Formats: sequence, structure tokens, C-alpha cells
Amino acid sequence: MSKIYNELYEKISPGSGNVDKSHMLVNVATFPDSLLHALGAYSRVPKLLEKIPRDIKGIVISGMGGSFIGGLFLQDVLYDTSNLPIFLVREPILPQFVDSSYLLIAVSYSGNTEETLRVFGEALQRKIPIISVTSGGLLQKYSEKNSVPVVSLPQGFQPRAAFPYMAAALLSITETITGDVGLLKQLSECAENMKATRDEALMKTIEDAKDFFSNIEKGLTPLIYSYRPYISVGYRFKTQLNENAKIHAFYLDLPEANHNEIMGWRQEASDKFFATIIRGSQEQYYMTTRIEFLIKHLEANNIPTINFLPEPRYSGKKICELLDLVFRLDLISVATALKLKTDPTPVDTITKLKKHLEKHIDVEKELFPQERP
Repeated sequence: MSKIYNELYEKISPGSGNVDKSHMLVNVATFPDSLLHALGAYSRVPKLLEKIPRDIKGIVISGMGGSFIGGLFLQDVLYDTSNLPIFLVREPILPQFVDSSYLLIAVSYSGNTEETLRVFGEALQRKIPIISVTSGGLLQKYSEKNSVPVVSLPQGFQPRAAFPYMAAALLSITETITGDVGLLKQLSECAENMKATRDEALMKTIEDAKDFFSNIEKGLTPLIYSYRPYISVGYRFKTQLNENAKIHAFYLDLPEANHNEIMGWRQEASDKFFATIIRGSQEQYYMTTRIEFLIKHLEANNIPTINFLPEPRYSGKKICELLDLVFRLDLISVATALKLKTDPTPVDTITKLKKHLEKHIDVEKELFPQERP
């Protein structure tokens, strides 16, 4: 193992390398390399999607868990720049308004996510154009049977760890469909910069997160806030803490949290929770005003408050800020697991749920009865 990883493990907690049995820390640390590899792998996407219509009303992205984050990331990237609406579906039902004038992107890392398969099957019946993003499973099988183009994800990852590939795949698909040239160039420039500064960023991130780790070790639960265009970052950090560190963490976006959740921040909460606010250069003055009030309110009630911001060198570059924050907060989630002496990779309860569902629901028989051999 590289010297930098050994140093990183020791900086997090002596001996923590022995806890990380599947080397999730290394997977996170190679985030920039994965982005660059994905860019090369998806250079063939335009040819793959030649038959997909371009005159669409909107893009619908279906995905769950780790396979959902890429869609949320794409929505953040394009929210205030694209004329094409992007809808996210985390349900087993496709909205009724979606017809053949929309494009469905079905994202399932395993290819066996029940909710996504149900949406995929419904889209086939409605004759909606579909693109599948997967590493295999039933989604790939029935995509190929129905001439649905498949953008392949590499196998062997935990779904959440395949985020760099999902992000690159979705940006590549979007650039191809919309003709919005420049997204992949920005991604490439960011990834190159992140790779060049990676070792320094890894060590600095662990150092900067000391207060966060301290609050976790005191038994406090993080309540995480961010705002558009950093919603995907905040939500992912919450889910990464859930899956990697196996702890509760909760997320709500601003300004919505200031219309309800702010009422729960009282003195009595100071020994139970702490606030984590994710911010960036895209922060408008009216958002800054709200956050300043929130921070003062938290301080007045002795609530520990942590702020995370992207590296200043990425200021004004939305895609770079998003990727930098995801990279460093992913690292913090794994480091949190290791400080708690928890192996970040296994997700035993989720695995048990999947086995329970497979035992009681034959999704292939239900959705594709005519196509089974």
C-alpha cells in the first residue's frame, strides 16, 4: 500500500488500517483517478446514444441509495443554467405526466434495484425513451433485450463508491443529449487539479475535521445543512455517515430548515446534536443573511457548529466545488468510521433487507413474465 495511505491511517487513528478491511479509505482517496478513468471510458457515449431523441421535454432520473446521488449532483449542476427540467424519482412508480416526450435515465449500480426496475418496466410499456446506467443485473439484461442503450459502470464497487463513474456518466449523457458542451471539460479540469493536489488535500481534510470528529466521539448526532447548488453534497454526506460510519445523521436543506427545524435548536439539544453547515462561493447574500442568523442562534444555545467549505482555488467553479466537497466529506465519513473502530464497507442491514425482498418479491417474474426463458 502507498506510503501516503499508511500515513493517513495513522493520522486518523493508529492501527485504523487494520479496521478498514476492504480499503474503503483507498477507494475514497483515489476519487480523482476514478473521475479521470470514467471520462475516458465514457468518451463513446455519443455514439451509443445516436438513436435517442434530442427534442425532449425533460429528463427523469430514477435511482435509489447510492445510485440516486448522481442524479442529485446533476440537478445541482444544471439547476440554474439549463432550460431542460430534471426530475428525480425515488419511488417504484413513474409519475403519470411522463410520456414519450421525456427521457428516462434508469440508474442502478447492481442492476437489481426493485424500485428502479419497476420504473424501467413502466417506461417500457409507455414507450418512453430510456438510457440505463448500471454494472449488470436485471437492468442490463432487459435493457439489452429491449434495445435500450446501456452506459456501463465498472463492477466490484459498493454502489456509493461508484459515484465518480455515475457523475461522469450522467454528465456525458446530458452533454450528448442537450448539446451543452463544456460539462465534461470542466469535469476533466477539476479532476486533474484534484489529482495534482490530492495528498495535501487528504492530510488537510483530516486536520480540518478535528472538531467534527470530537463531536462524534462525544456521542453527538450531526444535523447537516446545505443549500442549492450544494444539496447533493449535504445529502450525500448524511448518507455516507449512515453507510460508512453506521451512525445516525440527518439532513435538511436551507432555507427550508429555517421555516421549521430551527425551532428544535434549544439549549436542551446541546448534549444531543451538533450542526454541520456546507457552504460555497455560490452563496447569495440572502442565503448568507439567513445562515448568519442560524449560526448566532446556535451559538446562543451552546450548539456546536461546524462549517465545511470547498478549497478557495475552486471558487466560482460549480462542478469543481461540488466534487471537492464530495471528495473531502467522503473521506471524513470513512475517517469517522475508523475512529469509531468500524469497518466502513459492510452494510449488513441493507444486505439483509435485500435478501428479505428477494425471498418475498420475484420482481423479474412480475415485470417481465413474457421475456423470461
